[in-house]
Amino acid sequence: MGSSPSAPPRLILDAWPTRAQFRPDDAGGLLLSASGAQPGALSVVVRLLSGGEEVGRFDHRLEITADGSGSAEATFPLPAGPADGAAGYGIEVVVSDGPREARATTAFDVADHWSAAPRYGFFSDFDPDEPAIESERRADDLLRLHVNVVQFYDWMASHHTFLPAETEFVDPLGRTLSHEVVRRKIVLAHQRGMAALAYGALYGAEADFSSTHPEWLLYDGAGRPLVLADLFYLQDFSKASGWREWILDQYRTAITELGFDGIHIDQYGVPKSARSRASGRWREIDAGNEFPGFVEEAAAMLADLRPEGGSIFNCVNAWPLRAMTRATKDAATYIEVWEPHTTYRDLYELIRRARDLRPAKQAILAAYLRPFHPGDGRGPGALNTYRLASAAINASGGFHLVAGEGRGLLTEAYYPHYGTLTPDDFEVVRRYADFAVRHTATLHAGPDADIAWTHVGPTNDAVLLVHPELEHYGAGARLGSLWVIGRIAGVVTSLQLVNLRGLQDDGWNVDQSAAPATLDDIEVRVRLASDIDAVWWDTPDDDVGIPRPLPFQVADEDGGRFLVFRLPRIAFWSAVWWRARTDPDDAT
Repeated sequence: MGSSPSAPPRLILDAWPTRAQFRPDDAGGLLLSASGAQPGALSVVVRLLSGGEEVGRFDHRLEITADGSGSAEATFPLPAGPADGAAGYGIEVVVSDGPREARATTAFDVADHWSAAPRYGFFSDFDPDEPAIESERRADDLLRLHVNVVQFYDWMASHHTFLPAETEFVDPLGRTLSHEVVRRKIVLAHQRGMAALAYGALYGAEADFSSTHPEWLLYDGAGRPLVLADLFYLQDFSKASGWREWILDQYRTAITELGFDGIHIDQYGVPKSARSRASGRWREIDAGNEFPGFVEEAAAMLADLRPEGGSIFNCVNAWPLRAMTRATKDAATYIEVWEPHTTYRDLYELIRRARDLRPAKQAILAAYLRPFHPGDGRGPGALNTYRLASAAINASGGFHLVAGEGRGLLTEAYYPHYGTLTPDDFEVVRRYADFAVRHTATLHAGPDADIAWTHVGPTNDAVLLVHPELEHYGAGARLGSLWVIGRIAGVVTSLQLVNLRGLQDDGWNVDQSAAPATLDDIEVRVRLASDIDAVWWDTPDDDVGIPRPLPFQVADEDGGRFLVFRLPRIAFWSAVWWRARTDPDDAT
């Protein structure tokens, strides 16, 4: 009796853009990879989508080798670039192999500069034994997540002298590093359209250096030098101190000698005030008042050296956020989040404050996820923690520094202690990254009003959600509620819906072992003054990867005119939007 023929291998397709972000005058590029196919040429159809509508389509041929695999790069004309900000697009790719088909989705955006949509990631491993092919793999993983600006964390010989005497060296925390690997990763980032920023502490220096310049130090009220973690002596960075020009010269060196595009200017959140004798007499330093002037000088100097680059300053726990309105040359508002900012609502409030105070700057939150920490052991709900934190930050209008090196997520302020994602985890993180990119024009457009406070819910009576299991919904993240954030942009109204139902804690950095309670088939009723052209919805919580149209009705009832439709599902995060019909004869 003969054996039955084995089933053909599964046809698998993957696609991602050639660059982390395209400029308006670029040609678009898409990388295609297939496996499990029959040798020969496969027919590929690629669709470009803006919102829910197709804005481009092209065909391509993918050559498959004898082992059933193949890869190719397809180029395509970009849609018209945005007047300002960033415009995001979805991509759907379908490949046919006889009767079999495979499908993949990805996203890309177009902007004049990365600061229009700063998707911040990190590199922190510069081991001399890291093979070039591994460095390339790690850079490609960042590209799949659309990371367009990378912080090179603790890449330098010391906090006070960046370049070592030798290419390989041991850093102050005992790691063996190689500047050959640093340079390699800078090149890899640039090849993929990513800016490379060098970490550079604004006022930290090791003991050997500090002992030779006691007049540059900061002191406490008792006249003792200020030291962080028994390692870094804090320096007076005011104009009266020689340290200021010293560290600015180190910043110049990072740009000119290694090819970085800017500096991640770090501070430690302390001291709020200190004493200095750099001027020859004791005086008090108000650090928060001094930061903006230093950042403005450093960022302007670095921009002259690298006009296409940009620098970022760390407003630790939003300090000194209001004072930073005096600075204009930095690229974004960056906030490292600590207690007491512990809840999802705190993340929202930080982003709203940052955008309101500095409306020209995008907001980035460094919100480290402890449930992934390799030392603690991964929490059972770690991936839930990621999904909810990412949804909260992006839906609020911000960007999340968390993903980077080695398919890792940051877990604490010392970046080499990152947690590693499983392959399945990485695909979830990738879906969330795709979602944020294709909707970046809506999510990150500007500090517009959140209409959920005034339009959503029974009291506001403009947008109502109806479901027998939905007890609480509306503006303001709170435990047990369906959190809604709303925006109006021209004729489009959109809602971001983040599901906090069924959680035991509203802390963004706790292990969310219980996933939110999913809602299916939610009725949405919207009070109207005009007609509606179309309704769409989207979510990163399935593998569809593109927006979907929804059937809808516009009904004239006793209480007025209403848009009525049903939203299929809210697991962690969903978005829905509708477009008013414009009448060309109604010129207003």
